[in-house]
Amino acid sequence: MNSAVRSFLALLTSGCLLFVMAVPPSIGVIRSAGDFQLDGSTVSGNATLFEGSTVQTAAAQSKIQLSSGVQIVLEPNTRAQVYKDRVEAATLRILPTDPHTIAQVVAQDSSHVSVSASRGLVDVRNGAGVLVATVRPGLALAFTTQAGGAATATKMSGCLVKKGDKYLLTDSTTGVTAELQGPSVAASAGHQVQITGSMIPGATPAAGASQVIQVVTVDSVGAACKAPVAGAAAGGLSKGAIGAIVAGVAAVATTVGLAAAGTFSGKAATSTP
Repeated sequence: MNSAVRSFLALLTSGCLLFVMAVPPSIGVIRSAGDFQLDGSTVSGNATLFEGSTVQTAAAQSKIQLSSGVQIVLEPNTRAQVYKDRVEAATLRILPTDPHTIAQVVAQDSSHVSVSASRGLVDVRNGAGVLVATVRPGLALAFTTQAGGAATATKMSGCLVKKGDKYLLTDSTTGVTAELQGPSVAASAGHQVQITGSMIPGATPAAGASQVIQVVTVDSVGAACKAPVAGAAAGGLSKGAIGAIVAGVAAVATTVGLAAAGTFSGKAATSTP
């Protein structure tokens, strides 16, 4: 083998080695007043985060600052995977929709997660990517993931409105809007209702809705109503809010953990990142 070929192969080998050894770009940093686990290793103080990093907090909360500007607080004894655009906990995908979002996540176990926001909106989706709630500033929702057989279960309540030839319902707890189908839907249009049914997989929802629900039961729970104002809070921290089940995930409004975090007081926080 002549020297030119040997030199060329050496360059290829060196290039391949450099490619394999390249360090992936960081997506942010994590800071804590105590110890936490990062990808199975115990860390004190702070560390750099990479795409898919797994964090397990201990006795102290940990604050994540993503490169996008988003801040996420993981409460003690919380396990989550962190990505550049979301946090995953208990099969739920927690996606801040604004680069200035400040959110708090509490993962109690493998099926219970609480999410609250003090700034910006936070979308919560199930493992299949279906929107199950939009958490607004000052709102806290506790989620329970259901068994696989209940993946399309639905229980929602809110104002049922007709738009064109479609019937839409925005849930008063989760803020999720769904298109409703079924023979008993039309008669309840313009009223506060509670419905049960199941999501129709693969169906294309009407504009403004995230899914299509085949309704099983419709119960009137209030007087005549009008469509909610776009962007308005959907239930807030109302003590009487009715829990919802959307795409196999149960959600209920809660105040647990908000005061303890020192960030929330029932309304959006005014502090800056």
